[in-house]
Amino acid sequence: MQILQKSQINQLFHPTGEFGQDSQEIVYSKDTVSATKFTPILLKEYFYLVKKDGYLILDYKPSKYCNFQKLEEMMLWLWKGKYDIIYHGEVLPKDIKNVTAEKIADFIQKVPVQTNMPQSSDGYFRFICRKLTTTKIDGDDIDKWTFGIITKGERDDWLEEIITSIRAQKIPNYEIIVCGTYRDRKEKNFKYIPFSQRDDKGWITKKKNLIAKQAKYENLCFVHDRIVFDQDWFKGMKKYGNSFEVLCNKQTLRGIGVRTGDWLTFGYGTLDSPFGISQLNYNDWDNFVYMGGQLSILKKSIWEKCPWNETRYWGEEDVELSFRFRDCGFLIRFNEYSSCSALTWRFGNLPTKYYFSQGLLPKDMLIRRFLRFLNKLLFSVALLKRVTFPMVEKIVRSKIYKLVIHN
Repeated sequence: MQILQKSQINQLFHPTGEFGQDSQEIVYSKDTVSATKFTPILLKEYFYLVKKDGYLILDYKPSKYCNFQKLEEMMLWLWKGKYDIIYHGEVLPKDIKNVTAEKIADFIQKVPVQTNMPQSSDGYFRFICRKLTTTKIDGDDIDKWTFGIITKGERDDWLEEIITSIRAQKIPNYEIIVCGTYRDRKEKNFKYIPFSQRDDKGWITKKKNLIAKQAKYENLCFVHDRIVFDQDWFKGMKKYGNSFEVLCNKQTLRGIGVRTGDWLTFGYGTLDSPFGISQLNYNDWDNFVYMGGQLSILKKSIWEKCPWNETRYWGEEDVELSFRFRDCGFLIRFNEYSSCSALTWRFGNLPTKYYFSQGLLPKDMLIRRFLRFLNKLLFSVALLKRVTFPMVEKIVRSKIYKLVIHN
């Protein structure tokens, strides 16, 4: 039995990478789900570990992060229809002292009958659920990948480098599908989907859906025609493991090393109001995490439930999709072991997420933060937005603004 320290509970917690899905008869945890804001991540990881007809057992003291109601709501959000609650109520001190697998198995066999809702208490609660169905998907394998590349036909030299970087990964089973304006290379594992409708608007949601429909593998990886896979990208994916739903990995601007939107939070839940976009530390996570559209890693079975919204275009599609993932109970995670290089990046250095523990003011990019705040105020009033929008567009294209965002 492993003891999980509070310092180990963060976004990078990923035991399924070591043990795999559906691998444990019983998964037991004490004092973790109520300890930090990462409760949803813990519930994902723990439940993935449990075998079909196995048990997840959680002992916890209610807190602001997790109590009786919150725990049942989170399980419903993340795992609806895949479990049955066997017991959820108070537990005696003797039952949580010196816990062993034998004591847990004995408690499950003799689980108390609950005729009344448990009352609030300062003591420990125990949650037990049985996993009703496997979470594995037939045919899903870390050695099987579909790579989708979208293009407008303006970067054929970069496309060549991207395709070469995919083939260099030496993945046992893979295919490459290019959608947009390109050519049929007539090569093994290559497919071309011609599509140029609404290219002036950037109908990338349509292109990505076309690729996903034709993909023959469960693991999907989409890139825009400016993202190159680093040499050990696939090794990093194998190290991370095949238990994920939606995934991001490291991305930096080639030759400079600046992060290029690889792990982001939108800041709040209002769509189309991008004034709170910030970089997250790789071990952090919040409810407003989103997957930048330039690199999208997900399961085809997830895409089937949450395809790209084809009423949205380039620059407005990724946050909306990410919020739908979240609302459907699919968590976006970050894989620190794999990396890609961006051949271009127009947004400069992004501010890091501000935490109150930093003090009265953030520690970086104060000018850019102030401009964002001012822009948010102006755009919050319809008349001011109409009057100031042309001026804001000119400022964004100016050399002074580029100097601000790149320093």
